[in-house]
Amino acid sequence: MAVRLVTLALTTGLALTCAPPVSAKTTAKGAAKAQPKAPSKPPPFEFAVLGNTPFGNAEVPVTRNVLAGIGDSQAAFVVHAGNLKSASESCRDDLITQRLSLLASSPKPLIFVPGANDWADCERASDGGYNPVERLDFLRDHAFDDDALLGPGPVGFAQFDLTRQSDMARFRQYHENVRWFYRGVVFVGINLPGNNNNYRSAGGRNGEFEDRVIATRVWLQHALVYAQQNDAVGMVIVAQADPEFEPARSGGMGGIFSDRNGRRGVDGYKDFRAQLQRLTSRFKAPVLLIDAGKTMRHVQPLRDAHGAQVKSFTQLTTYGSPTINRWIRVTVDPRTPQLFRFESALLSPNNAAAPAANAPRPATGASVQAAQGTAIYGDAARVPSGASAASPGGASTPGSSAPSYSALYPASGLPGNASAASSNPNQGVTPIGPMRLPNVPSRSAAHGN
Repeated sequence: MAVRLVTLALTTGLALTCAPPVSAKTTAKGAAKAQPKAPSKPPPFEFAVLGNTPFGNAEVPVTRNVLAGIGDSQAAFVVHAGNLKSASESCRDDLITQRLSLLASSPKPLIFVPGANDWADCERASDGGYNPVERLDFLRDHAFDDDALLGPGPVGFAQFDLTRQSDMARFRQYHENVRWFYRGVVFVGINLPGNNNNYRSAGGRNGEFEDRVIATRVWLQHALVYAQQNDAVGMVIVAQADPEFEPARSGGMGGIFSDRNGRRGVDGYKDFRAQLQRLTSRFKAPVLLIDAGKTMRHVQPLRDAHGAQVKSFTQLTTYGSPTINRWIRVTVDPRTPQLFRFESALLSPNNAAAPAANAPRPATGASVQAAQGTAIYGDAARVPSGASAASPGGASTPGSSAPSYSALYPASGLPGNASAASSNPNQGVTPIGPMRLPNVPSRSAAHGN
């Protein structure tokens, strides 16, 4: 036994002596191979932003050509932040249906959220004296009745599935609240009208307002969880109203006549702003809020619970009537330190005239051009006068040889005689979204006016 132990010890020592030394470099290589690779960044993309348009039949042809111009751009889809009619136009069925048909003519997929002019303010005499809830139900039947987009565009151009809050049993009626996921970014559309969120100062219970506040809160909470589960690189929230982040004025005559003092102490956006604070404190990636306005504006107005500026949050206001020949190009590039970049785009003069019925749209290399420069978050990076800003990702530029969308897909005329077509403000528009004819009964008919 002793001899065997001695022999074993000698053999083991010889094997250790003959074994090649393990270098530190070899160990480092092994450790590097064991570490998982970092996930690749999603590719950049662009999308277009509109709002507060068209306001009146005179603006319909320009809006149609703006949509055609976006069709010639590299935008993957279009977001309309609400108010497809002016506050002085009637909320009657046929006008709403015509405006939805106009949005449905978009060459690119289009997502629309409702605004105050579209339902909440329809009780005004100038709007026809309608019941706002009944008008909202009409919109739900005609604009949000399924998961289809208003403007499907070329097959496969923008692949994403819409999820509506109406899929949740508790919020079955909220078809307008929508969510989709595109190249690492979560998009959320909510119903937030610009008349103090439809809070009614008259006596009685604000049932519609109170129920919708809860629905909005739950929908944003679900969007946060969804974004975290999918490792989203950012979030975009689309709503018509400016939630007025600026504090109310106090003291002097300005405080007496401020908008919020006129609300009898009730702020219809208070819960929404608090929800944005909670969302940005838990979701560290950039958050962009888009609302409908008159001119392009981008600020960082959100404050946390301690009063410090939330630098990951940006508010972007759209162009709108009377500035109807512009739209905003939003470039999303996860490879750069700043996720969102904004650029003003102007309708090309070649596309400014309204096309006649049955006439093809003019073929141009690109029907939109940069007009007012670009901005990253709140910092403006102006383009020299007379120069066009080329959009990242290979956007078409004037003089390019690639055929435009308007050349490949000319406008179609309406059926019927020429006089009927000429009197229709939507002449040349072919509805291709989930539209219904005005005489199709809907569940909103039971509400009455």
